Amino acid sequence: MNRLLKIEWGKTWNYNVFKILGIIYVVSFIISIIALPLIQVKTSMTADTDLLDIKSFYTFPIIWDTYAYLAGKSNLFLAIIVIFLVGNEFSFRTFRQHVIDGLSRDELLIGKLIVIGVIALANTIMIFIFGWIFGLIYSSGYAFADTFSHLYILGIYFIQAVAYMIMALFLTIWLKNKTLSMVVLLMYFLILEPILGLVVRKYVWVKLGLFFPAKVMKKLTTIPENGVIEFIKVNAEFNGLGESLPLYLTVIMAIGYSLIFYFIARWILLKRDL
Repeated sequence: MNRLLKIEWGKTWNYNVFKILGIIYVVSFIISIIALPLIQVKTSMTADTDLLDIKSFYTFPIIWDTYAYLAGKSNLFLAIIVIFLVGNEFSFRTFRQHVIDGLSRDELLIGKLIVIGVIALANTIMIFIFGWIFGLIYSSGYAFADTFSHLYILGIYFIQAVAYMIMALFLTIWLKNKTLSMVVLLMYFLILEPILGLVVRKYVWVKLGLFFPAKVMKKLTTIPENGVIEFIKVNAEFNGLGESLPLYLTVIMAIGYSLIFYFIARWILLKRDL
């Protein structure tokens, strides 16, 4: 394990694109969480306009849900980072060289899983640190127990981030091309599955679309239920727009999809010429 960690660390840390994308991701997250409380949102069109207090989403314990949701919206960016890292192995034939040097194909895949785990863990720790800081700033009159009552959502975010990146790992090993893998990933998440979901919803079974991979991954972290947001979600669900599976089932399915993508990627890597 230590050997694989050293190998992957050497390749990843010395890859400038990884550093640039990582910095962009972190800076974007920090800017968004700093700017968001400054926004005022109108909830009515009357003269006495009510405002949605964004700062209320930055108080304990709901801040963990808020930050997990915001970070979850950027998981496609993490998946693209993985596509670059894995795609380089084929572009520069380093996978082949590692096998010549004595690594097994399973170890090649485990090495990438280590990278995925480290990236997901680093993001989870970042969410925790900033959530703690901003929670202390914006919260008042809270019980200490409230600080940790929603902390479990960070574990769910970790699973979500890993699921996105393992899907990206599978696509890149299957297609062996960074650009094509990114196009397929984005088209599937943003175009193909949403259209397919509408089709099966209308002509097959109304809940079938909830079981699709992208839908499952996205639903792991949802908009925090607070005030007007809860009202909007309830009305959306009433109209069939915001339906979701129970959280425990969503987590199980996300883990299941991750395992499926991993074992398919493993099968391809074991059978294909590097």
